Amino acid sequence: MTQKITSKANPLVREIIKLRTREAERKRTGLFVAEGRREVSLALSSGIPVHKLLICPDYYLPEPLYPVRTELVDSANSFILSPAVYDSLAYRNGAEGVMIIGKQKDHRPGSFSLPPDPLILLLEGTEKPGNLGAVMRTADAAGVDALVIAGARTGIYNPNTIRSSLGCVFTLPVISCSSQEAVEWLQDQSMWEAGRPPKLILASLQAEKDYFEEDMTGACVLAFGAEASGLSKQWAGTGANAVRIPMAGAIDSLNLSASAAIMTFEAVRQRLLKASGVLRSPF
Repeated sequence: MTQKITSKANPLVREIIKLRTREAERKRTGLFVAEGRREVSLALSSGIPVHKLLICPDYYLPEPLYPVRTELVDSANSFILSPAVYDSLAYRNGAEGVMIIGKQKDHRPGSFSLPPDPLILLLEGTEKPGNLGAVMRTADAAGVDALVIAGARTGIYNPNTIRSSLGCVFTLPVISCSSQEAVEWLQDQSMWEAGRPPKLILASLQAEKDYFEEDMTGACVLAFGAEASGLSKQWAGTGANAVRIPMAGAIDSLNLSASAAIMTFEAVRQRLLKASGVLRSPF
C-alpha cells in the first residue's frame, strides 16, 4: 500500500536530504536522488533499480513525452508526500512533484560491451557538475557509445550533474575510474576487436593539427582535460594524436562542454559521410 508522508521528521525525509547533499553518503550507500518528470522517466525507462518513488499529487502533472511508469515500482516502495514535505526536499525551483531514490549503476571499465568502431568521449579531472551534465547531453544527442570519466572531482550522481544532464546520466553507458585505469583499459588489446585499441585523439591548445583534419571514422576516443590544467602527463607515451580547435578571437580556449560538442559532432559528420559512401578516403 502506498504510504503518505506529512512530517518533515520522517526517517525517509532525513535519508533523502543526506543523499541529496552528501557525496560521501551516495558513495557509502550506492544510492542517489533524482527529481523531475524527465529525469525520473528516463531513469525508469533505462532500467535503474528504484529504491523509493515519491510523488506529491498537488504538484505532479503527467508529461506525455516523459511518462513516469509508476507500475514499475512496487507499491510498498511508493510514497505520497504533502506539499510542505516535498518543498523541504525539492532541489530546484518549479517543483514537478516526483522524485526517486535509485541504485547507482556499475561504472567500472568492462561493465558493458561496446560495438565495433566505437566513438568514445573521455573527460579527465572534471570539476564542475554543470560541465559534466552538459557533456552528457551532447554525448546522448550524438549517439556516443561510451563516456569515460577519469579522475573526476565531481560525482556522476551529484544532483547538479543529473539536473544539467536532463537525465542523460541514465541513458549513457558511463565508465568512471582513475586516469591510470582509463589508460590501461584503452590500451588493453584483449578488450578491443582484433586486438586493436581505439585511436586516442587528445584536445590540446598546443597542438599544430586542427581537429577537422583528424580521421575520426574508426574506433576512437576523444579526450578532454580540465579547463584549467588540460590532460595529465599520464597520457604522454600513449601514442595519442593531439588536435586543437582553431581560435580566431582574443581568447585561446572554449568551455569544456563547447569543445566536446564541436569535436564530437565533427566525428559524427565524418562517420555519416563515410556510411553514405560520400567520404571514402578522406585523409
